[in-house]
Amino acid sequence: MTDIAFIDAKLDDIIAYLKAARLWSETQPEPSALASREPFAIDTLSFEQWLQFIYLPGIREHVQLHQQLPADMAVAPMAHEAYGQEHMPLVHLLMVLDNLSKIR
Repeated sequence: MTDIAFIDAKLDDIIAYLKAARLWSETQPEPSALASREPFAIDTLSFEQWLQFIYLPGIREHVQLHQQLPADMAVAPMAHEAYGQEHMPLVHLLMVLDNLSKIR
């Protein structure tokens, strides 16, 4: 099992990166946008909005309840698709969590 404090620190690092890169939103999307059934809510949210309003809170809740990450995550490839080379530190942070999710 992975150290929960380490996961929390990585989630905090993602938040810090989003804020530093000016990808953090002060305005929450409409509830209908958050209710999207599409992967990454691609039809209603930008990738950074999905990270901020769906992924980060969902991962924190899952880790608190289950003491581990969901199995076999693959968020880093979508970040790379969304940003290309522009936000590689963010891609790498997400890759760390993706890789940890494969350890059981």
